[in-house]
Amino acid sequence: MIEKRHTTQDLPDEGAKLSLERTRLAKERTFAAWLRTALSSIAVGLAVVKLLPLIEPRWLLRFMGMIFVGAGGLIVIFAFKSYQVTLRQLEQKGYKGLPTIYIYGLTTLFAIGAIIGVVLILLD
Repeated sequence: MIEKRHTTQDLPDEGAKLSLERTRLAKERTFAAWLRTALSSIAVGLAVVKLLPLIEPRWLLRFMGMIFVGAGGLIVIFAFKSYQVTLRQLEQKGYKGLPTIYIYGLTTLFAIGAIIGVVLILLD
């Protein structure tokens, strides 16, 4: 019995689907890496202010802390925008990936964390 093989017409469709899946997964990994970077930046900003209380001038430590925390907040926003652009491109090709509510939720949590970090620094 002769084994049925894929025709050349079948391969591009399957290959295109797998390509879109790889693109989505790569973008999610990149988004996660940016979130880790943002979390590290926020943590460094808080650590500068909270763990070095005896260093003077205090305003300089607060300023440095706000720079790091602010950078973390901006990183979250840029990561979200970048992910959103790629997701829209994939959806235009007919590919549905991870529900965007998860990405919105993570972005919101990290943005709130950055805002709380700024408030903690200002109250110090």
